[in-house]
Amino acid sequence: MKNLLSFTLILIAFILTQRCSSDLEELESTARNQYKLNVTVGEGGSVSPNANGTYDEGVAITLTATPDEGYEFDRWEGSDADNSGCAMARHCRTAIKMDSDRYVSAFFKIETEEARP
Repeated sequence: MKNLLSFTLILIAFILTQRCSSDLEELESTARNQYKLNVTVGEGGSVSPNANGTYDEGVAITLTATPDEGYEFDRWEGSDADNSGCAMARHCRTAIKMDSDRYVSAFFKIETEEARP
């Protein structure tokens, strides 16, 4: 009887240990990679939101560039979107998908006479 009780306790301990190991493996496999986003802004404008930081893989971030008075938006570097549609816009948005560490820059230039309304 004592041997049967010992065997049962060992069997229960083994089953619980295996179950906990399976749960841990599932948690580890669902953990996402994390990547850093570094946004820099050239003279003559600003970018919102302040998105510098670390993000889970797959997160999509939208940045908006706004030129200061006397400047116009020039271009994005390092973003996912084509920004050619921003030529006459006051604000210019771009999309970033976090699939690696990303370095994104917004550039502005002095407003030209043709761009003024």
